Amino acid sequence: MNVPSSVPFILGVLLTTAVASVIALFVSRDAAQTWDILKLALQGIGALIFARYGVVWAFETFKSQKRWERDAATFSNVLAALREMERANEILWDDAIHAKDYTDEYVNDAKERWRVAKKKFEEAATGSVFLPDAISTIVLQLEADLANAPMPDTYQEHIDNRGYLVSQALKNLERKKRLL
Repeated sequence: MNVPSSVPFILGVLLTTAVASVIALFVSRDAAQTWDILKLALQGIGALIFARYGVVWAFETFKSQKRWERDAATFSNVLAALREMERANEILWDDAIHAKDYTDEYVNDAKERWRVAKKKFEEAATGSVFLPDAISTIVLQLEADLANAPMPDTYQEHIDNRGYLVSQALKNLERKKRLL
């Protein structure tokens, strides 16, 4: 329901007229008093109706803004975790495939970065069920693919497979960001 922004102005006019009518009732007592009481009652009812619509409109607007903020935060947390997973995987890929001769400490840090980022991704993925279906499907599919990936023959295949899954999901999600 979309209530125009002129509601406060209309409500103010109605309330001002109602107050003027109440004052007039006590100042002049004549035959028109019944009409004034009826007019005052109708204005009061009108004011209550407009107040109700105004409150409903404000509440719906607040809810939609909060939902958008929550969805945007979830989406950005998913993207941030996937980017971190991708960076850590690239380090491990360089070490395993290109024989970069990284120190064991550096490689272990990259493995820890992957683990922490994957945990953040899994936490954010639980909130993705409230995102649009096109986005939540990608996130939940990636979560399932990473959890149920078959054990490859070599460590390089393992790194290559999960790197591919993450990069594809990241590309697909970045294309769907307009849905928020």
